Amino acid sequence: MRPQFALFLILLCGLSASAQVTIAPSTPPAVNAGATFTFTANVAVTWSCPGCQGTINPTTGVYTAPAAVKAQQSYGGYQLLPNDHIYNRRIDSLPVNSNSSVWISGSGSIPLNYLPSFPINYTNGSTPTQNMTFYYTPANNGLFKIPPGARMESGWFSPPFGGVDRHLLAIDTTTGMFQEMYNLYSPGANTIQSCPACTSQSGVKYSNSSYALPSGAVDAAGLLVMPLTLRLQELAHAVATSGTINHALRFTLQSGYCASSFIWPATSFATDGGTVPFGARFRLKSNFNISGFSAIAQVLLKQLQQYGIILSDGGYGWQITTEYTRWPTAYQNAFAEIQNASIGPSNFEAVDESGLMVSPASGLTTTSETVVATSVANPAQTARQQAVLTGVTLTLPKDEMYVQAGAGVQQFTAFVNGSSNMGVTWTMNPTVGTLTSGGLYTPPATVSNATSATIAATSAADATVFATMPLTILPNGTIYIINGRTTPYTDTQGHVWQPMTGDDGGYPYDNGGSWPSVSDIYLYQVPYYSFDEGGGDMSFDIRVPNGTYTITGKFAATNVTGPGQESVNLEAQGQVIYSNVDLYAAAGGLNKPIDFTLPATVANGQLSFVLRHVTGFNFISALQIVPQTITGNPSPLAPPSGLQIQVN
Repeated sequence: MRPQFALFLILLCGLSASAQVTIAPSTPPAVNAGATFTFTANVAVTWSCPGCQGTINPTTGVYTAPAAVKAQQSYGGYQLLPNDHIYNRRIDSLPVNSNSSVWISGSGSIPLNYLPSFPINYTNGSTPTQNMTFYYTPANNGLFKIPPGARMESGWFSPPFGGVDRHLLAIDTTTGMFQEMYNLYSPGANTIQSCPACTSQSGVKYSNSSYALPSGAVDAAGLLVMPLTLRLQELAHAVATSGTINHALRFTLQSGYCASSFIWPATSFATDGGTVPFGARFRLKSNFNISGFSAIAQVLLKQLQQYGIILSDGGYGWQITTEYTRWPTAYQNAFAEIQNASIGPSNFEAVDESGLMVSPASGLTTTSETVVATSVANPAQTARQQAVLTGVTLTLPKDEMYVQAGAGVQQFTAFVNGSSNMGVTWTMNPTVGTLTSGGLYTPPATVSNATSATIAATSAADATVFATMPLTILPNGTIYIINGRTTPYTDTQGHVWQPMTGDDGGYPYDNGGSWPSVSDIYLYQVPYYSFDEGGGDMSFDIRVPNGTYTITGKFAATNVTGPGQESVNLEAQGQVIYSNVDLYAAAGGLNKPIDFTLPATVANGQLSFVLRHVTGFNFISALQIVPQTITGNPSPLAPPSGLQIQVN
């Protein structure tokens, strides 16, 4: 052997012996309960997993997840971020932050309260994409999915620079990608900041299993919105099982109280000049007595003690974000119960979670499930990679459903992930019509009064994972709805009006003023108004027999002092029939009833009426839907194979 070649082999062997260890894959894999995953390395290594819930073969790198994994939270059928992500970590045992008293004293005096703010959209592989250009977060430019008829905070028709927040959030139910956008608009609309190519102020996309914190996001703190939002289905599950909400929630402070700085896990800030840094995490003190509260309120208060809240943006003081949906009365009462208890800032303390931080750019915490590869040739060389333990998850596409007696057969669907067994068993209580275990629902041919049932979908892989949905069967013939009332109303003609119906959130509003003395003025006196931050859209989707219908919306201006303060678009079956309706001007003043009638042709078994917010707040008092001609019902869709998906 030539000396030069021998020297080359010696150098090569020395390089191999001291080479930096790298692990494949380069991003943490998601591993279902009981499943295996094979890690590999670029050199010969010994594998270990100190302190792990699962195990790893020291020679082969085959990691075996524990037999049971429970997702801390899920959305759209996907576990939402790793269980050990900082958003999902309990903080009731962490030390009090040394700045706690300063931050509490500088946070104002408004008591804790909850606000439904963000509607959620579901997308899939067929959803159209748009190439987005962001003003604040240009590094995140690219293709985003925008479903037709997307639901947006403050409504699709609100002015993009009109002083209200306009977040558009969506979950891709086929990939587990989440996307958040702030203030979507058309190219050329951004003349304020001279960005003609911009199509939105900011946006971010992220995987459901990612630890990465966004370098730019849609709130001032640079936090993700959906993982920090309270959702109806998760609260309903916690109440039904005497369980808990197992993640932090986002909250806001009013202008002048937020500091022009941030701490982990926040990644940015807005200039404000207050005291409390963005990203500061607070918990309700452990000695706060929750025993006197209702069961639902106790679940909410326990979440505050165990997981706490993170300052994410400016807004109203001590206001927690919840999903924009039609929260049932019992849950609205629990929010009001907590707000009426006047739980002020002095009942909270800031926590020090810095000891859990691995990197300022990551939500990874020090107790994450981490495999270690140690070089056989040089044990000083090691590499680490996380395994994201994934539990079974199940979400229903709708939070409630309204079906008229005599409507066609309905195929209920669910979003399911986290197991090779994607099966779902469907049940209802009480029985109204018939429901197969496969989710095929046949409404009764007739009912004399509105009848309610609860639909439940239970995972075949894990019976502790389920979701529920209220189902209301409406009587045949004309549908009568009185939105601002919590109990039915029988009018002078003997018609019974069903209370509090609709897909989107709202509250009754009674201004206590005088009204004209006309027949059934009761139908107008207490309207239902949208309560997201900017007064968002309100949808009414009802499964009915195919045919033609006349929709009459009953309105009155009740909270303005003159024309030009509120306007709304009225839409039926996806078509805007009335644009920029000023109820005060149209009715001729305050507390004056006015009706608007819209035609609707139903060919897909679903009647849709939407109030599209433009300015002010949306109000509707009552809704009457009269069938004109009935042409029958479509055949039910065949149950989908594999992942069950329904886009609404």
